[in-house]
Amino acid sequence: MQNSLPKILSVNGTFEDDRFAITDVNILQIETLDSIDGFDYIIITGGDGAIRRTLKCINERFGLLNTPLVILNPTGSFNVVSKYYRIENFGLIIEKIATLQELKTAIVPVYAIDKKIFLFSAGNSGDVAHIFISEVLRFGYLQSGALRYLLSVLIMLPFHLLVTPFLLFSKRRFFIFTPFGFFNKFLNIYGRIDDDIEIDLENEYNVLEFDGDISVVKKRKITIKKIGNINIIAS
Repeated sequence: MQNSLPKILSVNGTFEDDRFAITDVNILQIETLDSIDGFDYIIITGGDGAIRRTLKCINERFGLLNTPLVILNPTGSFNVVSKYYRIENFGLIIEKIATLQELKTAIVPVYAIDKKIFLFSAGNSGDVAHIFISEVLRFGYLQSGALRYLLSVLIMLPFHLLVTPFLLFSKRRFFIFTPFGFFNKFLNIYGRIDDDIEIDLENEYNVLEFDGDISVVKKRKITIKKIGNINIIAS
C-alpha cells in the first residue's frame, strides 16, 4: 500500500511539486481553513513581515501549538529570521523532505504585545520612523531589496543624531531586538526577554513596530511576553 503524500500548506506563494499534496492560500485565507492539524508542513513565502502576519493569523485562528513544521521561502529584503537561524536554501530543504533525509529544526520563540505578535523586533523608538520612511520609498527600483532601507537611514541620520540620546532615557520608549541576545537590557533597549516586561506608554493610542511592520496598539499599559515557540526547518 502506497503511503499518502506529505501535506503542505503553502502561504503567500504558489508551490508545485508532485511529491507533495499542496494547498495554496494567501495570508487572509488562513482564517477560512477549518483546521491545520492535517498538514505536515507550512511554507511561508515572503520576508519577515509575511512570517509575522502568517503566524498572527494562525495564532488567532488555531493557536501556535497547532502550527506545523515551518519551511521558510525567504523573498524579503533582509530576511532576518532566515539569516539569524541560518536557514538552508529553500530548494535543498524541499529535496531533503521529499527524499526522507534527516532534518534539523530551530526552536524560535514568539512574543506578543497585546494581540500583536513578533519574533525578533518591536519598539516605539527611532525604529518606527525608520520603517515608515522605508515604506514610503517602496516604489519603482526601490520596490524590493535593501536599498530603500539604506536610503531611509541616510534620510533619518540627522534625526537619529539629535533625538536618540533623549529616546534612550525615556521610560515610555523601548526597542527590542532579540538577535542582540548577548545582553538583557541597556537603558530601554532589550536584547533578551527573560521575563515579562511591563511599560506604561502614557498614551492610549500608540504606533509600534513589529518585525518591520507598523501597527497600532490601543492600550496605555502594555505587557511584553513570550507566548510560545514554533519549529522552523533549518537544514
